[in-house]
Amino acid sequence: MFSNLQIRPARPHPRRKPSMAARAGVSKRRVSQINTNINDVPSMDFMEGLFGDEFPEAFAGGSNVHAAKGTKSILDLPAELLAIIAEDLSKMDLKRLRLASTYLATNVDLRINRILISPNRANSDCLQNVLNHPRYRFQVHEIIWDDAQLEEFPDLNSFHDAILLDESNTKQEIEQLLEVASRDYESQGPETRIFDHDDFFDRDGRLTEVAKSILLRRDDQVSRDIIARNATVMSIEESYGIYQRLYQEEQEIMKEKVDVAALQHALAVCPNLERIVLTSEVWRPWNFQPAYVTPFYRSLPPGFRKPSVWPWLSHRPQFTLAQAARRNEVMRTTISGQSKSLSHEFRGYSTVVSALISMDKPSRISEFIVYSGNETLGISHQLFATFNADWHNTITMAHLIPLKRLKLSMNSYGADHSTTASYLRSGQMHALFRSMPHLEHLDLSPNCLARREDNRSIEASVFYPSDIFPPELLPRLKTFALRNVYIVYENLLDLICAMTSAQHISLDNFRMESLTGTRASYYKLFQRMWIHYDLMPPDKPCSRPHFTVIEPVGEGTRSRLVSEDLNHYLYNEQYNRNVPFVDNLGEGQIRGGWVVDDRDERFCERVEWREGW
Repeated sequence: MFSNLQIRPARPHPRRKPSMAARAGVSKRRVSQINTNINDVPSMDFMEGLFGDEFPEAFAGGSNVHAAKGTKSILDLPAELLAIIAEDLSKMDLKRLRLASTYLATNVDLRINRILISPNRANSDCLQNVLNHPRYRFQVHEIIWDDAQLEEFPDLNSFHDAILLDESNTKQEIEQLLEVASRDYESQGPETRIFDHDDFFDRDGRLTEVAKSILLRRDDQVSRDIIARNATVMSIEESYGIYQRLYQEEQEIMKEKVDVAALQHALAVCPNLERIVLTSEVWRPWNFQPAYVTPFYRSLPPGFRKPSVWPWLSHRPQFTLAQAARRNEVMRTTISGQSKSLSHEFRGYSTVVSALISMDKPSRISEFIVYSGNETLGISHQLFATFNADWHNTITMAHLIPLKRLKLSMNSYGADHSTTASYLRSGQMHALFRSMPHLEHLDLSPNCLARREDNRSIEASVFYPSDIFPPELLPRLKTFALRNVYIVYENLLDLICAMTSAQHISLDNFRMESLTGTRASYYKLFQRMWIHYDLMPPDKPCSRPHFTVIEPVGEGTRSRLVSEDLNHYLYNEQYNRNVPFVDNLGEGQIRGGWVVDDRDERFCERVEWREGW
C-alpha cells in the first residue's frame, strides 16, 4: 500500500507573500483604546440568551436560568404531571416516593381504588382516614366486606389444639414443597441422598438447616416467607393473649355496629363506587400470605400464630362436636317469614344488602360479587329456599340497582331437594334473575356437586336450567360460568345454544347424564357443539364463544383446564381432528391443557398430549 513512498529532502522556506489586506490596498494600524460606552457592550442576559443552551456552565454567576435548567428534578414538576407519572408506578413505589420529600408527600396521591370493611380496629381506622380525605374517597371503586369472623377459644388448651391442627396441615404442605425441591438438591451431590421428615423439622417443629438450605436454593417468595416465619414464630401463649384482645375488640365492634355504620358512610361519600364484594377468603390456612394485605394483617406482630377461620359454616378438616351440631342446626332449619333473616354466621350478606337498598342517592354500582375462591361454599342455600327478610331485600336490590355483573356462590349443606323448599326447586333464583334486566355477566356456583373427595357432605342433586334461568336472560349474557353442578346432558346443550351473544363460557366440575340415564362426556358434548356451529347459517347472528372447561383431578386441589386447544378444535374445519377430550365417562376426560391449583392461582403447568398415551 505504501510502496511508492520515498524520503525526500525538506522544501526550502519560500519568501513570505504579502497578506490579502496589503494586496487589496487596505492598511492596518494598531489602536490602544476603543472609544465606546456602556450601552455598546452586550449584557450578560443577551449573551446568555445566545449561548446559554450550549454553555450553561459559563453563566453560573449570571441570572442562572440555564444553569437551573440543567439541574431540574421531579420536585419542579407540577402536580398534574406528577399524577401522570404516578399512573405507571406500583402502590409500593408510590409510598416510597411520598417518603422522599414533603413536596412529593403533598402532591403525589396514594392509589386507593378499593377499601376493606371488617369488625377490626386497624381496618376501621384506616377506612375512616380514606373516607375523610378530600381526594381519596373519589378514587374508591370497590368495597370489600370481610365476613370471616374470629372464633371464640375459651381457654389456652382449645387455642393450642387449633394451632397444632393448622400447623400440621401447613407443615405437610411445606414438607411436600421440600421433597420436590430436594430432588434438584440431591442430583447436585456426588451421592444420592433420600430425605425424610426428621431432616426437615426438629422436635419443636422448626425448620432444620437442611430445610433452610433447600428453600434458599429455590430463591422464590414462598420460600423466603417460610424461612422468615420460622425465624420469628411466636409462642402459643403469647399468641393467645393477643388473639383474645382481638376477639373482644371484634365482638364490641359488631355489638355497637361500627362496621355497619362505616359501610353506610362509605356508600354515601364515595360517588364512584362500581363493585361490592362479599368474601370469606381474606385469610385462609393454605395461604402463607392473606388474599388481601389489610391494615389488620400489617398491624399484627411478627410471628403471630392465628387459628384458621372457617366462615359461612363451611366444611372443616376436623369438626368438634359443638361445631358439627351448630352447623347441622343452622343449615337444616328452615327460615320462613318476612321478619326472619339468615343466621349470624351470614351477617355480612344481610348487612351489605340492607345498606345497598337504603342508599339515598342514585348509585353507579354495577357489580355484586360473592367471592369464595374455588371452595364449594357461600351464602346459605336458605336464602333461596323459602321467603324471608334477606330474600325480599335481595329482590329489592335487584330492582333498585342496575347490576351488570353478578357472581353468586351457595353453601348447599343441609338442603332438602326432595321438596319445593329447596333453593334449586323453589323458583326464587329464577325470580331474582328475572328482576335483573341489565345483567350481562353471570358466574353461578350452586354447588350441588362435591368438588373434592375431602368434602363429600354435599348431596348431589340435578340442576335444571329452566328452573333457574328465565328465557330472556340467556341471549343477553356476554360471559357465563357455571360451577359444581350435576346436569342433564340435553339440558346443557340447550343452555349453551340459547346464549347467542356469549363471548366466554366456563364449565367447571360437571357431571352429566343423558335423558336415558346413561353418563355423558365432554367428548360427546363438544362434538355436538362443533356440528351446531358448523351448520349455523352465515346470515343468522350468533356468536362463537370462547370455551373453558375445568375438571378436578383426584383428591387434592389440582384441576385440569383446557381452553385454547378446545377453541382451536371447536372452530376448526375438520370434525374429528385434535379433540381435546378422551372418549370415556370417568375422571380424566381432558387431555393436554393445563394443570392448575384451586388454592394457588400462581400455579399453572402445561400438559402435553401425545397419541397413544
